[in-house]
Amino acid sequence: MNSRTFLPVCLLLSSLSAAAAEQHQVPFIVGLATTKSVSETRGDYESVQVLQEIKRDAFVLVRSGEVPDDSGEVRELSITRQVRMEDFRGSKILRLYFHTSDPREFPGTSPTATSVMINELHASGRTRVTFQEVEPQFGMAVVTRTLTGDLVRVGPGPVDVPVLVNGTRIPLHALHVAGSLADGDDSDDFDFFILDDVDNPILLKAHGPDFSSSVVKIEFPRAPDAVDSMEQELKKQRKAVVYGIYFAFARADIRPVSDRVLKEIAEVMKKNPDWKLRIDGHTDNIGGDRPNLDLSQRRAASVKTALVQRYGVGADRLSTGGYGASQPQEKNDTPEGRARNRRVVLTRE
Repeated sequence: MNSRTFLPVCLLLSSLSAAAAEQHQVPFIVGLATTKSVSETRGDYESVQVLQEIKRDAFVLVRSGEVPDDSGEVRELSITRQVRMEDFRGSKILRLYFHTSDPREFPGTSPTATSVMINELHASGRTRVTFQEVEPQFGMAVVTRTLTGDLVRVGPGPVDVPVLVNGTRIPLHALHVAGSLADGDDSDDFDFFILDDVDNPILLKAHGPDFSSSVVKIEFPRAPDAVDSMEQELKKQRKAVVYGIYFAFARADIRPVSDRVLKEIAEVMKKNPDWKLRIDGHTDNIGGDRPNLDLSQRRAASVKTALVQRYGVGADRLSTGGYGASQPQEKNDTPEGRARNRRVVLTRE
């Protein structure tokens, strides 16, 4: 295997910092999905991480993405990793990458920043960490460099990092840290924005040798009676914007990570048997107007097909359409803006 079978694991498993949590919450619950824009030497892609299971002493993550390989071909990868709670709280060894053939767990390491790092940054403005650089050799994952050094806080306090949370862009408080980590005479610069939450210190942005990533959106299940739940939005506003349905790149194929949201739509329709919904697809502006219009319409049709064939929603209760890139929510000049523009809109008819 080659390096194309790796996926970065810069996690977002978080509740917001205390100030932000007064208005918004990103709970550490099963079904929490984090979408990240990734840039590497092999190419750019988007990956989705889902918190699949929470145990007493560990949690399980499933990360999937359409990742380019050396030939430019794109492959759908899905990798499962188990993280021990003691490592999530106390490890200072970062292993952000792992291989499809790796074991589910790497004891002693963490795929994100940890509580002890946050505590040290608040206490002294610096934390000493080790970064394991992993590459494939002979079909196995091998640590090729072990870089160690201090990450130092940039600026006097937290900074705001805007992230799309359940369709609304909100500022998350983060600690900006940077430093040079070395393996003997070999060194590289690292730059991280870490969510300022000692219980969930997440790498919102990460930059290191030959990689960078940025969390662009977060989706998580909401209680049906929550003010911003899909059902309540359809009841009160007759419209709900959905970001948790993921499609293959430039295609209408629905990726498996979308199952939770499709099930939620089906449950809403079951609870409200007199409702009819129009499903409209929207794209970013990558590609021409005509192809994007066609793609948005085909994606909406794919959602209808999935709801009818897999979840038993009556076909006569669903209609579809699409607008391509003609109704952007934001400018398309950033990964975050494009992520907000790629959406499905449900309208109660």
